[in-house]
Amino acid sequence: MNQIELNDFLSFKYISNLTESPNQTAMAFTVGKANEKGNEYTYDLYYSDGKKHQKIQSLKNKASFIFEDEQNVLFQYAKTKKEEKQFKEEKYTLYYRMNLITRKIELAYQFSMPATIIHILGNDKLLLSAQLTVDEHALYRSDEEKRKAFLKEAKKEQLYEDIKEIPFYFNGQGFIANKRQQLFLYDKVSKSYVPLVDSDFSVGQVRVSKDKEHIFYSGQQMTGVRSMTTHVFCYHVKDKSTDILYHENDFSMNQMYLLGHKLIVAGKDMKDFGINQNPNFYELKNKKLELLNIYGGTIGNTVGADVRLGTSKSDFSTDEHIYFLSTVDDHVELCTMDHLGTIKTVFQMNGSIDGMVQFKDQIFAVGLYRQKLQEIYMLDIENQKVVQRTTFNQKVLKNKYVASPKTFYVRQNSHIVKGFLLYPKDFDEKKTYPAILNIHGGPKTVYGKVYYHEMQYWANQGYFVMFANPRGSDGKGDVFADIRGKYGTIDYDDLMSFVELVTHKVPHIDQKRLFVTGGSYGGFMTNWMVGHTDIFKAAATQRSISNWLSFHGTSDIGFYFSKDQTAGHPLVDTDKLWLHSPIKYVKHMKTPLLIIHSDQDYRCPIEQAMQLFTLLKEQGTPTKMVWFKGENHELSRSGKPQARIKRLTEITEWFNQYR
Repeated sequence: MNQIELNDFLSFKYISNLTESPNQTAMAFTVGKANEKGNEYTYDLYYSDGKKHQKIQSLKNKASFIFEDEQNVLFQYAKTKKEEKQFKEEKYTLYYRMNLITRKIELAYQFSMPATIIHILGNDKLLLSAQLTVDEHALYRSDEEKRKAFLKEAKKEQLYEDIKEIPFYFNGQGFIANKRQQLFLYDKVSKSYVPLVDSDFSVGQVRVSKDKEHIFYSGQQMTGVRSMTTHVFCYHVKDKSTDILYHENDFSMNQMYLLGHKLIVAGKDMKDFGINQNPNFYELKNKKLELLNIYGGTIGNTVGADVRLGTSKSDFSTDEHIYFLSTVDDHVELCTMDHLGTIKTVFQMNGSIDGMVQFKDQIFAVGLYRQKLQEIYMLDIENQKVVQRTTFNQKVLKNKYVASPKTFYVRQNSHIVKGFLLYPKDFDEKKTYPAILNIHGGPKTVYGKVYYHEMQYWANQGYFVMFANPRGSDGKGDVFADIRGKYGTIDYDDLMSFVELVTHKVPHIDQKRLFVTGGSYGGFMTNWMVGHTDIFKAAATQRSISNWLSFHGTSDIGFYFSKDQTAGHPLVDTDKLWLHSPIKYVKHMKTPLLIIHSDQDYRCPIEQAMQLFTLLKEQGTPTKMVWFKGENHELSRSGKPQARIKRLTEITEWFNQYR
């Protein structure tokens, strides 16, 4: 049995954008792969009948496509260097058309702004989405000369940002101050654009009726501070009018669905459990939300993994049911809801459903299953079976040691903490081994029994790897997930109890060689742990929070997330925020600590790492900071290939140094 190597992820295939044609005669999806030399990811477009899958086009570094009809697909593409310049510098968007029968491609559309086709409407119209500032509407309104003049002036303004609102930047997107997500109707004949919303309105979710005559969308008018509540509207394509369907400032809408003629929303008032509160289902009727089902579960997939790139649809509707995904405990389930609000679980995936479509009366899904990398599966609901339909990643892990997670339960009076253990490669009962505790981010996410590359790599390097879902994690309801104002207390107790249980039950773990790491919330907990215990021989904190007082207002979610999660405000609850800040306990931090952070991380800004590193150096605690240039909060999952190699190398070598 061969070892899993650090660089193996360069050979992984990442499946996303699973899409069915309008009449379900075909499917298409993209397959991403890492290009180490080019330090980027590239994508291939595949066409499928559900059994056979053919690569039909290289999309280079773009992954956007849409079915135009049963015989044609549209995709963003730059055929020449001149067209690449049009994309990057001149702010055009080019869509090519491929005929699925002849495989011929031709230029289909040239949009005068960075735009994405999100729906093909009738009467020669397209529905476009674009993120623009108020001034950038000049891109499609101006003639060519005025457009060039605007771009020239805009280039000068790249030296600074005029900021009049919060949040002012967003992780992975850069500065978003004054930018709005906009909707347009594009007329293919006249090549004209009709904005559907005010230039100061930012669109959230969009749904189009089956007859393509009604466009439902959520969003909010921007007023300087982003609201956590949502309004809902309907645009009528025929008479070009807009109805306000919901205009109260009391609900956040997680999702919108069309079920026949009903508009269903999954929403929450955030009164009992804050911004992370799970939603209930409502019918939006007569400008009111009428309760359909007190659900209170998770909608969507929050199972963590580092072997995904891109997304696919997570719900669809038939005439009778809404199909949606829900994270339950440590896995993802497929659920349905009917017109009466009755919810049923129709399929339990012992792993992760990363996206799905209905195709020829069957459900196809991109999934992580049984410690395999991503593949496409047919979910046989009648027989409750998973039928694998692709083999993109079949060879990459062949004849390599993939550890199977062993499950452990920490049973407390009020709750149960579930966790897992990976055994090291070539495990020998006569030997003892070092162990790594890996803590997930969120905190409202979960670890599941799916392939996690960094952890499998460490198991192949001779480590036990422990990981668990303490209080604060998703999948067990609002009460279990609610740690507002309790960071570093009950969650710390759960993790320490888990480590104690596992090390007691598995005597082959050398308790003098324990290590800990984690990212985001997991980085916070790593910082907290080394300030409250000395059981770990070394630690590695990634994209972490160390100081709640300085974090407020610096993060893309900080002005509302910090208030919500700490149950306090730095101006009036200074002592409370300081009490829950790991940096308060720096004097107790004697454990050698590696600090990993990216300078374009706008979720947990790098100043959090700078403070911690400086104080540790001042007091002489062994520490090192690796500052990643141009990377963001997603470094470990979708960072550039070379940066991902550097990150995992640094963490592993840091632990090896002390093992």
